[in-house]
This record gives sequence, structure tokens and C-alpha cells, in this order.
Amino acid sequence: MAANRLMSCGIAAAFPSVLSSSKSKFATGVPLPCVSTNAARFTMTADWMPGQPRPPYLDGSAPGDFGFDPLRLGEVPEHLERYKESELIHCRWAMLAVPGILAPEALGLGNWVKAQEWAAIPGGQATYLGQPVPWGTLPTILVIEFLAISFVEHQRSMEKDPEKKKYPGSAFDPLGYSKDPKKFEEYKVKEIKNGRLALLAFVGFCVQQSAYPGTGPLENLATHLADPWHNNIGNIIIPRSILP
Repeated sequence: MAANRLMSCGIAAAFPSVLSSSKSKFATGVPLPCVSTNAARFTMTADWMPGQPRPPYLDGSAPGDFGFDPLRLGEVPEHLERYKESELIHCRWAMLAVPGILAPEALGLGNWVKAQEWAAIPGGQATYLGQPVPWGTLPTILVIEFLAISFVEHQRSMEKDPEKKKYPGSAFDPLGYSKDPKKFEEYKVKEIKNGRLALLAFVGFCVQQSAYPGTGPLENLATHLADPWHNNIGNIIIPRSILP
């Protein structure tokens, strides 16, 4: 009996995730026979790292909440709500940017780096998919973008309901995805997951362009696949003088 109790304590100390399932968003406390009732108890576990404690302010209720906040940025409730909104908006921008970068290059219309070179030319004309953009001079485009985004952000800031600020519905849900509450919750999780992936992809595009100026992601991919052992990030990180 004593041996069994010692074994329980040893397993709990070495492998806390055994007693706290990583699949549960609310893994309840598990009292151990070798620990007094006043001692620390196992609490909710973070889904992103099994066995790690979930921050108390991340209760798993928000879409895509897996208990990940190593810098504890969301400890202040007002800040946490703002971060949720900001992340979702940036995810949506990234999901627009990534296909907008890949599609023109795939169609042979140039890469995203060269696409903006017209702005550095006095009187340069903007093009989209090879076609001139109406009112496509830089000052005009900047004014249009400033007015359009200012209007949209003003309208969004006037909304006091945090959920409606993130998911306005109506004209922004033309296919009616929000009509089924259960499905809508699933779509929210899928949106934030794909948005985070798009954010990482865009960061990758920026890093690649910095490493190989003037090139696009598809060109970089083709170059890497042609000679993976020599065309990779190691060429940038490792000085050529020490390479064989």
C-alpha cells in the first residue's frame, strides 16, 4: 500500500500531464493521496503545451484560445479584449495579403516586391494584374486609402459590443455563416487558425525578401527545390567563407 502511494506521488511529480488531460479545456484539480488538501492542486492545463498550467485569465472561451500567453500580455481584462480584436483584424488582413502576393507571381505578372516600385517613380502609374488602376497615382491612392480606412475604423470604434466589433455580420456575412450558432463557433476557430497561419506566412515572405532582395516567395521556393542542399536559409546564416 505504501509502495503504491509512493509510486502515485512519483508519477504525479514527474509527469503531471498524465493526471491532467491536454484535450480538456477545463481539466479540473486532481487531489493526490500524498498531498494535503491545503497544498497546491493541479489546475487547468494549456492545450498548446500539455502539462503546462493555463493562465487563469485564458479560460478557453475565446475562439482559438489554447492558453498561450508566455509574456502574460492579457492579464489586464481591458487589454485582453483589445488584443483579441487586434489579432483577428490582423489575421484577416494577412489572409487577404498572402493570396494577393502569391496569385500575381503564379500568373507571371511579377512579384509583390517589384509591384510597388512604381510608387518610387515620379508620376508612376499603379497597375493591378497588369492593368492600369484608375486614379492610380500615389497621392490619389493615399488619399483614397486614408479616407476609406478612417471611415471604416470610425464606424467600428462606435460599436460598443465587443462581439459585434469582431463579427459584425449583416453585409459582412453574405453567405449566412452566422445563422447556425454551433457552426458559427466552429467557423470562428477555423478563421483564427487560418489567420495565424497567414500571419506566419507573411512574416516568412518578408524574411525571404530581406535575405534575397527583389525575389518573390514562389521564386525562392523554385530555387530551393532545384538545389535544396545549397539554396536554403543556411546560405544567409552561415558565412560563405566557412562553407565547404
